[in-house]
Order: sequence, then structure tokens, then C-alpha cells
Amino acid sequence: MLERAKEFSALPLTTIKFHQLQIVKNTVMTRQYLSNQEWFDLLGLEEYIDFIVSFIERLNPAFVIERFTGEVPPRYLLSQPWSNLRADQVAVMIEAELERRNTWQGRLWDGGC
Repeated sequence: MLERAKEFSALPLTTIKFHQLQIVKNTVMTRQYLSNQEWFDLLGLEEYIDFIVSFIERLNPAFVIERFTGEVPPRYLLSQPWSNLRADQVAVMIEAELERRNTWQGRLWDGGC
């Protein structure tokens, strides 16, 4: 998935939104997940933060990141990931990981496509 940062960076975009995978009850995806869980990679919170930070290091620094997560009311989710953290709480955790790694958006971007 990290390889996609280069592809996205080459697109004529100004903004980008990220969203973790969530399985919403009573959907086709719920049936697929229950039948074939190996098709899905539901990242834990720490894995997601690590991925997002690694991805945005490779992302065009001119892009504005509009969000890092999406929110579905817990009653609609098949599982309750991340202890029901709100999007703003996850954003703070991502910012803290950027600081911990002493990194930033575009640090590893090569400027090409």
C-alpha cells in the first residue's frame, strides 16, 4: 500500500482523505468478511498510525490532508475497533507519532511520478 503514495502524488490533486477499513453491519462487505476474513486486513490502531505516518512521508507535500479516519456510529459496526476513539483523537496520535519520528509529510517524496 505504501507504493500507492507515489501514484497518488502524481495525480492532479490538491486534497486527500484517509479512512480506515470498517465493516458496517448488514452490508455485502459484512457477508464477505464473515465468509472470507482472510480477504481483509483490519489494522489495529498502532498499525494504522504507523502506516499513515509512513504513507504521508512519501506523499506530495503540497496536498492538504483533510482527514485521517472516518467515523461510523459504533452500533453500526460489526466490531468495535480502537476503543471507539474519535477522529480528532486519532489525528492527535498521528501528529504525536510524526513528532516522535521527527518526520513530516513529503519527507521521503521524490518529487517524481
